[in-house]
Formats: sequence, C-alpha cells, structure tokens
Amino acid sequence: MSWKNALLDLFGFDPPDEPAKPAGRPSTPRAPGTNGAAAGAKAPAAGHPSQSPRPNAPKRGRRPPPRTSPPSRPPAAPPSNPAASAGLRTGAGDPRANGSHSAPAATESRGRTDAQVLAVMRAAGGGFRRVLFTRNRRVMASLADGGATLRLNGAFATAPDAVLFAVAALFSTRDGRKRNAARDAVRRFIEKIPASPEPPRPQTRRVPSHDRPHVERMRAEFDRVNALHFGGELPVAPFYLSGRMRRRNGHFSARPLEIVISRHLCTHGEAGEAEATVRHEMIHLWQHATGRPVDHGLDFRRMARKLDVHPRATRPVKWRGT
Repeated sequence: MSWKNALLDLFGFDPPDEPAKPAGRPSTPRAPGTNGAAAGAKAPAAGHPSQSPRPNAPKRGRRPPPRTSPPSRPPAAPPSNPAASAGLRTGAGDPRANGSHSAPAATESRGRTDAQVLAVMRAAGGGFRRVLFTRNRRVMASLADGGATLRLNGAFATAPDAVLFAVAALFSTRDGRKRNAARDAVRRFIEKIPASPEPPRPQTRRVPSHDRPHVERMRAEFDRVNALHFGGELPVAPFYLSGRMRRRNGHFSARPLEIVISRHLCTHGEAGEAEATVRHEMIHLWQHATGRPVDHGLDFRRMARKLDVHPRATRPVKWRGT
C-alpha cells in the first residue's frame, strides 16, 4: 500500500499531487563541492580518515587530463652505403666510404679485419685458411704454412674488393695472363700506399763478433767487384748477416742503405755461394744509385750476365755435404 492510500484511509482526504519536475533539472539543488549531499549539510572535516581523498586521484565530476604517450622514435633511415647494409666495413681506401658518414667509427678507419679479408679471398676462389697482417714493407704479400696462410701487409686491410680479388688470383690461378693482370693491379695499389710513419732504423748497427769474419769476406768481394766493374763509384753500403732468412739468400735496402746476407748461406753454403749473392745485391745497389727501378728486369739480367750471376730473382744453391 502506498503512503497516498494510507493517508486517505486515516484522515479521509486525498493529498494534492506534486507538481511535475522540469525536465533536465535535478530535484534537489547541490551545493558546489558537496559531492551530491543535501543543501545545508555540513561538509566532512578536513583530514577525516574516511573522507580523505586518495593521493593522485582525480576529482569526481571532472574529466581527467588526457595522457600523453611518449614520442615515438622516427624510423631509422636506410644506410646510404650499400656495403654497410650488407654487413661489410669499408675502410679509408674504399671509394664507397666517401661522404657516407660524417664521423666514421674507429674500426672503419682501420679497415677490415683478417677474417673479413679472408672471406673476400675465399669468395674470389682463394684456398687460404688464414690471413695474417704484418708490418713487412719489403714483402707485401707472401704465402706461408704450405700455402695455407696468406701474409699481407696491414695496408691491404683498406684495399677494395678488386685488389683483394687480384691478390687471390695472383696466388691461385695458373693462367699467365690473369697472373700478370693481377700483379699489375696489386702493384698499382702498393704504389699508392703512403710512406710508413715509423722512423727508419739507424744507419749503423752492431755486428756480432762471430759474424765479423763472414762480413769481412763479403766486404772484400764488394770492393773487388766495385773496382772491376763499376769503377769504384758504387756507394759503400754496410753488410750484415741475418739468421731469420729461410727462403731468401739476401736482400738490398735503400732506406737505410744496407746489404743483408743469410747467415745460414755463409756458414753452410759451398765456397762462392755467398759471394754470388753479394754480386746479386750489388746490382740492386747499382740500380738504386743510377735511378733505375730496383727489380729483376732487363737491366738486372744484362748486368747479371756481366757479373756471372744467375739472372733471376731466385737461384739454386749448392750446400756443403750435398
């Protein structure tokens, strides 16, 4: 039973109907800041534990501020260097590295690693198992360990692929034309290598006492040939012996000026073998003193026949007891 019917039974009258509420307006006005409480009601005391707002909680009736998402990273630009996208490091000697980066990494300035050079060599058909970088500027490229190890001067770490392909062909192909073309390509690269910043060795060094008899014998042969065939005009070069030569009998150096002979050749070679090597190196000294290329070309072969020297870079040696 509704309250309206109960009043009718008790007092015998019908209460008037309540006026219609205007649409869209609340029935009871709210005081600002009372969270829907009736007008005139006391606001809760500040600091009451049951009424204290939660920290960082947004107030009711207000829309929370929109959340700002962190700025998204711009998509990485594609590498301008095709070799970089392929995982290759190009050194300073590779023209593809020009202008690709404003500040190249240190590994790029040093060039490729030995493993990367070996990968290029194998792709070119070289059957090497290892690449070893050296500081030897007299022999820029050579084989060791029965052809399994390729010894390269450190400057080849910055060589472009075409030069590395030429090095692989130089030591692997049997085609004479391909070998000559590869040799020319490697020589052109070597000619562009800047001079070593390391200071040269001193002009003179100590000669061990056990080497002096052999050095005096080499000096006597030098003086004899210089006076007989060169009119005594060749510059005097100091002589030294080396115990590190395994496949060479001697070498001539222009910087510093010196002639080095294999100690093993002096002690185990038959009579005259070391003297023949002295004459061989004297031809290189003559080429250097007269401004000719220091090589084993036509001038070398012509002078070698005159000095009774084998007209090639290598020659067979007669050893004692064989």
